[in-house]
Amino acid sequence: MSKGFRIILSVLAVLLLNAISALAQDFTNISAKQLGEKVNLEYAISGESLGQLFNVTPYYSLDAGKTFLPMKSVSGNVGANVPGGRNQIIIWDVLKDMKELDGNVIFKLTADTKSTLPTQDEVGKVNFKIESLHHLNKNSLELMLTITNNGPTRDLKMINGLITITDFKKQKYDAQRGTLGDVQGNERYSTPTKTLKNGETVKAVFAFDRVPEDLNRAMKLDLGIELITYDGYGLDLKIGKVKFQDLPITAVKTLGMKVEVSKKLEATSSLSHLTVKKVEVVDKNPPVLTVTSPENVVLSGKEATRGRPYGQLSSGMHDKRLRALSTGEEFATSDANIIVKGKAVDESGLYEVVINGIEATLSSDGNFEANIPLSVGKNEIAIRALDVRQNSVEKKFFVLRKSTAGANVKGETEELDLLFDNTEKRAPKYYALILGANDYQDPQIPKLDGPISDAAKLALALTTRYTFNQEDVTFIKNPTREQMINELDRLTRKVTKNDNILVFYAGHGYWDQQTDFGYWLPVDSKSNTTSNWLANSQIKDYVAAIKSKHTLLITDACFGGSIFRNRKTFEETSTAKNKLYDNPSRQAMTSGALTVVPDKSLFLEYLVKRLNENTKDYLTAEELFSSFKADVMNGSPVTPMYGDIKDTGDEGGDFIFVKK
Repeated sequence: MSKGFRIILSVLAVLLLNAISALAQDFTNISAKQLGEKVNLEYAISGESLGQLFNVTPYYSLDAGKTFLPMKSVSGNVGANVPGGRNQIIIWDVLKDMKELDGNVIFKLTADTKSTLPTQDEVGKVNFKIESLHHLNKNSLELMLTITNNGPTRDLKMINGLITITDFKKQKYDAQRGTLGDVQGNERYSTPTKTLKNGETVKAVFAFDRVPEDLNRAMKLDLGIELITYDGYGLDLKIGKVKFQDLPITAVKTLGMKVEVSKKLEATSSLSHLTVKKVEVVDKNPPVLTVTSPENVVLSGKEATRGRPYGQLSSGMHDKRLRALSTGEEFATSDANIIVKGKAVDESGLYEVVINGIEATLSSDGNFEANIPLSVGKNEIAIRALDVRQNSVEKKFFVLRKSTAGANVKGETEELDLLFDNTEKRAPKYYALILGANDYQDPQIPKLDGPISDAAKLALALTTRYTFNQEDVTFIKNPTREQMINELDRLTRKVTKNDNILVFYAGHGYWDQQTDFGYWLPVDSKSNTTSNWLANSQIKDYVAAIKSKHTLLITDACFGGSIFRNRKTFEETSTAKNKLYDNPSRQAMTSGALTVVPDKSLFLEYLVKRLNENTKDYLTAEELFSSFKADVMNGSPVTPMYGDIKDTGDEGGDFIFVKK
């Protein structure tokens, strides 16, 4: 535990199954950063049981911790039903609680726990429930699952090498041995296969070797599966991936992990000097970036196109896969990582510097440093700096990692270059359906001002900066239900398995708590009947029916978050972009979950701003979302969401925006 932290734990546990984790629960990584007139208190909860929820309350002290006062005007990951894990943010609207803040502040967080729920997910009516993820010995982990088939008789296949754990350093560990029911596979390439009847439940156990003994969290757990169903006419093969995110790894085996717990956590932060005052003249200038290590790299900014090919390689062979900087040179290394150092200068002060999705350490004078992993081949190093007034800038340079074996190996973006620059074969197409609803026909449904103009800004960004051709983008203003259905029907016939589709909707939405249904409201909706409303379940059916490579649903409407399988996102991503593109995806990005979304959309404003600022040739949807999530939370009362759409065919990939 870091210095200055203390924990008060009073434990009263009633075990409902057999065991509970021996790992201590604690607040970790508490840090305060100013963003405008607000303070972002970032934290993590470690050691929680799977699915455990917390009631989090924040306090502050201006007298070195002698007395603490409640932070009243707060939003984000605060209050009841906060899950454990990383990347939690509490946003304090300081000037609503006091006239100004200028001094040294210590923050305190307390949390009361609630009873836990088992972590489980379902694919094709087969339910996968985690019973335990624990250390076996010094360098081994064990995963225990309960698998229940709620569908017809089928064969379940689980390949050891596709059962993977990813830690927060982006290191992946594959299962070396596996047991599915009574079927064993003792090699990494083994494929335990079991026939499951309707209602049958089996146990599965997978072992992971060469794992650090101090590893206590997994960023991701991926289960690669195949389901083969015999329907009397032939075989139906489904290949999918079950994903769990941000899981604790316990010191001992647990069974079910469903416990009733009464605990109280308490922790204090280190001292922070904060100056929060009302600013009359707003700073609109972004930070200025320089890189000091590696030396003499050329930073490029907001380009309109994706670089230029080399004229000639040193070997004398032309290769379009490699791209040049404006100088015709790039930094080369054979190391697996590179230390990037530099300085960011801003008149208002810096909020953060992020390099390839990894937050850099930042000193008070603006010096930053980060350790960035490299893949063999060409690597884009994108540096994004954000100041406390939410002005941002992004610059990039290239690093060429050479193969130590001397082989000519393609990098992750070079493979994508070949795919999208191929003039001999048809490159994948990008389709978009843009829907903006302002003028509702029923006088009982309020009209909106922003959706159509917001939708137009998104369409402009897609067609001018990314590989969305104008003729492949359909923009419908004030769509009726019939128009929505007709366009979705058309996409199911037109989009191929090699193409990508983005569907955007801005307008009214509704969540019915009694039926647990969510809806989009076309402009011909009636307030007293749902007959013309478009249910989230029907939208999900269309997402599953469109046979695209990748489908991304972006919704700026109330209650959009009801369609998710999971609702967490992580700023660090461990999978190479070419692998993310290889695996199909069905994902959604929403401006809020089960809360009302304001007419003035900061979600769309920051989404479009980030798309326009981006310097990367290939930008994943998760990278895009993570880069503006905090901005939206600081400027509006909503918490945006991102995740996979349940039961639509997601296989662990990600939608990638490709620059022109």
